[in-house]
Amino acid sequence: MSAASTSIPGRVLLVDDEPAFQRLGGGFLRNLGHEVLIAGDGDEALSAFAREQPDLVLLDLAMPPSMDPEQGLTLIPRFNGAPVVVLTGHAEHELALRAADLGAWDFLAKPIDPDLLRVVVDRALRKRRLDAELAQLRRRQGEDSMGLVGQSAALQSLRAMIRRVAPTRVNVLVLGPTGTGKELVARALHEHGPAAAAPFVPVHCGALSAELLESELFGHLKGSFTGAYRDQPGLVEVARGGTLFLDEVGEMPPPMQVKLLRFLQEGSYMPVGGRVTLTSEVRVVAATHRDLEAMVRAGEFREDLYYRLKGVVLRTPGLEERRGDVPVLAASFARQRGVGVSTGAMAWLSARAWPGNVRELKAVVDAAAALLLPGHTDIDAEALSLAAGEAPGPGMSPGATSEDSGGLLDQAMVELERRLIGEAMQATGGNQSEAARRLGISRAGLIKKLGRLGLR
Repeated sequence: MSAASTSIPGRVLLVDDEPAFQRLGGGFLRNLGHEVLIAGDGDEALSAFAREQPDLVLLDLAMPPSMDPEQGLTLIPRFNGAPVVVLTGHAEHELALRAADLGAWDFLAKPIDPDLLRVVVDRALRKRRLDAELAQLRRRQGEDSMGLVGQSAALQSLRAMIRRVAPTRVNVLVLGPTGTGKELVARALHEHGPAAAAPFVPVHCGALSAELLESELFGHLKGSFTGAYRDQPGLVEVARGGTLFLDEVGEMPPPMQVKLLRFLQEGSYMPVGGRVTLTSEVRVVAATHRDLEAMVRAGEFREDLYYRLKGVVLRTPGLEERRGDVPVLAASFARQRGVGVSTGAMAWLSARAWPGNVRELKAVVDAAAALLLPGHTDIDAEALSLAAGEAPGPGMSPGATSEDSGGLLDQAMVELERRLIGEAMQATGGNQSEAARRLGISRAGLIKKLGRLGLR
């Protein structure tokens, strides 16, 4: 390996059991100006992480004693707060997707190209630094360490409840419209609670069938079903001692509701194909935009499960309840893109209805930043109109909306994303790593977008 200089030195934890790679990789990184910590297995890695608090983790998935990449995946959520770049000789799309879902920043297949390693490490460290700087900016703009932007009465009330509930171990049910930051609330409960150093593990309950969700939550044994080529621990085990976030729990299939209830009641579960009962202690935070009480009355959701989940209920307000926070939110999202917001654009944003709440507002601001002409440093009203799928012209006021504005926005965002990714893939001859670098996203993130947009 040959080295080149980097502008962002940092403390890097290299987790790999091969002495040769420890020596060569560690030397390469030191020549780039980084402080390098070495760990030969998962236990050493977690110990070094807790002791040294590195800025970045380079994690080989296949390590002793099992040499099973699936076991390595379970380590990813435990490196709280640091970007994790996965290193593996198993260049599989499925593995990359699982690593990304568990929070990996990027994914590099062995043998590793030194120049690509240098670029990925530099980008990850830049992200780490920008996250720290952004946290300071957010605090100045009314956002505290909970990650919630704004000073409206509704948000202040939510913050106060989080501070009261977080130090306990009681289960929490977060209710609120789509796009109001329910996962942010769950993370705040975790990070301000007694198990902040333990894993925070999210799972979307409506994205999987009952069978797949059971395997995801409780794990499975080798041979328990077609495609089960190895034992796989469940997310309740990955989250041991920490927080399991059940997003959109109202979408959970009825057969899984029974199994989840048993786990909540007894703390015990059985992997798919298993015969031995296992235990895991986690705090459960569930969230949904649906009316669970109405679902209980309709027989669509188990009443006993509902009462197990609703230890304490927190409600996330929609933007209609906190319209005064729109300018602060927009400015925060724009800063993340390295741009500002003009006075006219801020008026456009403040006058507009936001049925998709904070998620819709962020999507419009992000798209408008991407549509800025070269040399422009502030988002203007025209860029916002284009980003929202509107054609600015006579008769349209800055706050004009239509009933299908949400659909237009979704379509515009998808088309913009598809065009940008397609151009990057074409320009790089299909090189995913280089395309991801040009787009400013991780390779694992690019793989997920290619699948979602049908561009594979």
